[in-house]
Amino acid sequence: MYPPKRSYDLTICIPSSVFSVVDTLIEKTIIAGLIARILSIYRVERVVVYLDSYSNRKDANLMKELLEYAETPQYLRRYLFPLSQNLKYAGLIPPLRTPHHPTIDSDIEFRDGYVLKSEFERSVVDIGLKNPIECPFKLPQNKRVSMRRNGSSWVPIEREKIPYYWGYEVFLDVKGLGHHLKNFKYDHIISTSRLGTPICSIIDKIKNILKPEKRIAILFGSPYEGLHEILRKDSIDINAVSDIVVNMVPNQGTATVRTEEALIISLAIISVIELI
Repeated sequence: MYPPKRSYDLTICIPSSVFSVVDTLIEKTIIAGLIARILSIYRVERVVVYLDSYSNRKDANLMKELLEYAETPQYLRRYLFPLSQNLKYAGLIPPLRTPHHPTIDSDIEFRDGYVLKSEFERSVVDIGLKNPIECPFKLPQNKRVSMRRNGSSWVPIEREKIPYYWGYEVFLDVKGLGHHLKNFKYDHIISTSRLGTPICSIIDKIKNILKPEKRIAILFGSPYEGLHEILRKDSIDINAVSDIVVNMVPNQGTATVRTEEALIISLAIISVIELI
C-alpha cells in the first residue's frame, strides 16, 4: 500500500546555515541526505531553503542541488544532473524508497519520466522500465514529466493529481525568511523556538490548524540564531506572523538542538498529533 498525500499542503522552511556546522563536502552531503529522508518519511510537499546571517550563497545552492538530486528518481538523474563537483559524494545519499522512486519491477500505475523525443502527436519517454515507452501525446522534450498507466499505454498526468505522496519540491530564497513570508501566503504558520510554548500544552491548538486543504508552513531557525532573531532583522515580529510559536523539545538536555534534529522531532510530533 502506497502512502497517500497529506490532506493539507505542508511546507518546511530551513536555513542554509545548517551546512555551516560542518566543513567538508562529504559531511554536507550526509546532512542533505538525512534531511531528504526526513522530508520524505513525513510526506513534506515543499522545502524552502533560506539565507540567514550565517548563510552563504554557495552553501544555499549546494543544499538546493543536493536535496533536488535526492528527490529525483535514480533513473532520471543522468538526464537532469550533469557532472558536478557538488555531487562528488552524492553516492552517500541514501535511497528515499518513496512511491515515485520505483524499481523496474515495481507494479505502480504512476511513474515519473524524462521526454527523450517529441514530435507530432507522439513522445518517447524513459520511465525507468527496461525500454523507453511511447506516449500518444506531444510532450515538452528534455523535461521531467509524470505519467499514468492507461491500459497498455502511458499518458501524462499532472503531479498534483497523483493520489500518493510524490516527493517534495525545493525552493531557494536568497533574500531570507522574511522576504519569503512577505511574498508567499500561508493559511497557518507554526514557528519552532526554544522560547515558545511547550508542545504538551498546545496539542489541541496544533490539531485545529492541521485542516484539509490548508497551506501550512513550519519554520525552523539556524544553529546560531532562533527565529525571533532571524525575523527581527527583517523587522518582523514572530508572534505577528505565527499562529503558534512552539517549543518542540521542552527540557532539552543539550545546549542546542541542531536544525535537522529539530526537523525530525517536530515532524514526528506533528504526525502523532494528526492521529489523536
